[in-house]
Amino acid sequence: MKILLDNIIFSKTRHGGVSNYWYELSKYLNEVSENECLFFEDELAKDNFHRKLLQIQPEHVIKLHKKISFLNQLLPVNYNSDEKFIFHSSYFRALRGAKNKIEVTTVYDFIHDYYFPFHKKILHNYVKYNAIKRSQGVICISHNTYNDMQKFCPTSAKQKTAVIHVGVSDDYFPIIDKEETFLITNKIEKPFLVFVGGRTSYKNFDFVANVINENPDLQLVIVGGGPLLESEKKLFNRSANQRIVLFPSLSNNLLNVLFNHALALIYPSSYEGFGIPVVEAMRSGCPVIGLNNATIREVAQNSAILLNKLDKDEFKIHKENLFNKDFRQDRIEKGLLESKKYSWEKCSRETYEFYQTLY
Repeated sequence: MKILLDNIIFSKTRHGGVSNYWYELSKYLNEVSENECLFFEDELAKDNFHRKLLQIQPEHVIKLHKKISFLNQLLPVNYNSDEKFIFHSSYFRALRGAKNKIEVTTVYDFIHDYYFPFHKKILHNYVKYNAIKRSQGVICISHNTYNDMQKFCPTSAKQKTAVIHVGVSDDYFPIIDKEETFLITNKIEKPFLVFVGGRTSYKNFDFVANVINENPDLQLVIVGGGPLLESEKKLFNRSANQRIVLFPSLSNNLLNVLFNHALALIYPSSYEGFGIPVVEAMRSGCPVIGLNNATIREVAQNSAILLNKLDKDEFKIHKENLFNKDFRQDRIEKGLLESKKYSWEKCSRETYEFYQTLY
């Protein structure tokens, strides 16, 4: 089975969840025994964090000489061939010139439909919806994403669909001997909460600020999302601002250390395609406090502490429960058990098996 993968995501971003997904899938497919796997990419891909980790033989790379731009993301890749092969783009790009291709699309979420203004979602949805409609096979990374797809851009009876959950790295695990040097070096004091990822509106970072303002015993460690904007700093009172530690980026190993020492991951996002940090925390033995929504319920099941609404008083009740040794251990054990359902090997293998059903 010949497989052609489009590495456009490596040129669009330096890192991130989709980039991580594509890295893990590409690594697996590139190693699968006798299969012929080729990759489309341009020069900008080499700057991506995950692409640097991916070992691809030069003869397996089909170089695209035009530099990536928003326009080039909309335009198809030209590849003249009469061969039969699987074509899977990391981010909705089409392939022109191959009449026997079998196209596969992975759909990550429908955040644009819910939270973005019309002028921002119209072009994104044009690209994504066209990719869904022209593909013989469509993969959704959660049941919630699948349900949203059927709501916003339903597939036809002729198309094959599959829900294939993304994975979590083996870099996350409970540390038996919890060395605290990293915490001391970075002036992180217990108890502390961890917030991971972007801080756009639906992530409800303002609620996190309210929690830290109202709980002077807690420190906040922010991972990712870039430097705090002035408007974000103003969300915190003077005392709270002195209890914030920010890491623009962090290796899996060090994030695992944080999770192992944290009181909890606070993840009050209103919407997620999957929510990888939730599973990473669970795998590390870190309790999760999240907002009660369909994706978090699907991914964490009964292990996460779910807020029915963004209420600081409800948070305080859950915080106090986490100081109870038995309650905390129960949540940790449930999270560890639930997290075993997810792995990159399983995600990649199921994707390859999905290809086989289409070939």
